[in-house]
This record gives sequence, structure tokens and C-alpha cells, in this order.
Amino acid sequence: MYVAVPSVVTLGLIAMYFSGVPWLQHIVSPNIAGLHPDSNRELGLLENLQNVCLIVMAATALLACRRKPHRVEKAVWGVLAAFSLFVLLEEMDYGLHFYELAASVTFDKATQVRNVHNTFDLTNIMKNGALAGMIFLFVVFPLAFTNSRNPLLRYITPDRFAIGTMVAMFALRTLAHWLRDQGVGGAGTISKNISEFRELITYYLFMVYLLEVAFRRRYPGAPARAGSAPLDSGPASV
Repeated sequence: MYVAVPSVVTLGLIAMYFSGVPWLQHIVSPNIAGLHPDSNRELGLLENLQNVCLIVMAATALLACRRKPHRVEKAVWGVLAAFSLFVLLEEMDYGLHFYELAASVTFDKATQVRNVHNTFDLTNIMKNGALAGMIFLFVVFPLAFTNSRNPLLRYITPDRFAIGTMVAMFALRTLAHWLRDQGVGGAGTISKNISEFRELITYYLFMVYLLEVAFRRRYPGAPARAGSAPLDSGPASV
């Protein structure tokens, strides 16, 4: 689940977008006349797959918050649920593109300030911060703490296959940017937001990580539930 699924899906979307075949490109990120430019890509398969990952993340965190017995763990999962919902709303511009499509709102009448992360140059700050955090969590942690004697570190350490997913993310990001820079397939509605391909793998990776911790691991010191994983369960080594 860590490497193959996001790699195959993202590579397929890249192939569709840069194919030069209009209807394939429009599935990934459509071009609907009259809509706000940001709304076009929000209505495509690429952005909505990201939304699916975020919905699963929020649902996982909410379920874990309800089911996990340890109070500290409940609190952490509650924060993760709230944060996932916030990111989801930010990614989908709080539903503005669905409203504008349904109400036939044209670009000149569309809301111009559509979210928080695209104001005050927060986008680059958040992207760079998220990337640094991902390298630390999904590369440094698996290399350093997979076989740690500390049960808490084992509990939060991702599987080492996450490293392969990070490598795939950078490789596919580089491929997408190179194809864009070479003019392959012509310009599309995400030509200035080609990092959306990387974002899909980013959200997928966090989704799989949360699913693994929520349903396959037990917080150190928490009482066991029927069918729960052993206390010292952690990331598998490869």
C-alpha cells in the first residue's frame, strides 16, 4: 500500500494530463469556461482524490478518538481530526467551486479570497514546512527508530516502506515538472500548480500512516482491546 498504489495512480494521472488528449486532460483537471481559474482544477479527479484521502484521514482520526482508551491518545487524535478537516476545507476552498458551478457564477463575480493558505504567501511556507516534516517523519524516523527499545517511538514510527513512497513522490514530482517545462501535451489548468501531483502522494502517505497507527498499534500503557495489536507492535522492517 505504501509505494505501489500511489505511484501507479499518480503516474496514470500524469500520463493522462500530459497525453495531449483533451478529454483525458480534462478528467484530471477540467477547463470550464467562465469559472474562476482555481475552480477548474478543484473539479478534477486529481484534486478530488486528494479530498478523498483527507476525508479518510479525518474519519480515521475521529474513530480513533472515540475508540482509543488512553486520554492522551484521544486528545492527539482529536487534534488530528480537527486539523484534517481544516486542511480538507482549505483544499476544497470551503466548497466555493461547487457553489459557483451550480449557481453559474462567472469569474468576474467569483470570490477572490478563497482560502487561508493562498494568502500572504502562506502557500510556500506551508509547503516547505510540510516537506521538512515529512522528511523527518517518513525518512529519519523509520531509519532511526524502527527497532527502538522505546515503545512510544515504535508506536509513532512509520513503516520503512514510507521511505520508498517519499522517493516515488520526488521522482514523480520531477517527472511532472520536466514534462510541463518541455511543453508536453500543451498547457492545462494546473500548469502553474503542477505540485498537485506531489500533494496527492503527500495526503495518501499521511492517510496510510494514520490508518496503520489507528488500527494496528496500541498506545504504550493503554489497556488492550479485544483483537488489538500487541503492545510492542511497530513498523515492519524491510
